[in-house]
Amino acid sequence: MGVSDVGGDVTLAASVTTRNAVNEAARVGADVAIVARRTVDGVIEATREIGGNIDETARVAIGGAIEAAHSIGNTAVKSVRDILVGAVEAVKDVASAALPKPPSNSPSA
Repeated sequence: MGVSDVGGDVTLAASVTTRNAVNEAARVGADVAIVARRTVDGVIEATREIGGNIDETARVAIGGAIEAAHSIGNTAVKSVRDILVGAVEAVKDVASAALPKPPSNSPSA
């Protein structure tokens, strides 16, 4: 049974999760960038496991983290953006690995 079977919205959950994680990390004095990265990584992994749209969910999760960082300050925004660059690259790698490869044009032997 997937999220869509129970009427859940993965992208909304991703955004809320990352915003809350970043806000709570700031509240307790934790490193918001590290918390943002780990949260986005977790959201991407969960989306992969349920067969959801990884690109869209990652985009929304990253947006939620950056949105929350804006409420903290410019330094938090820069730190979160910098560390999430790696998450974006990881999503691109996963997406390209999952896509079917075009057939080779070389003649068969």
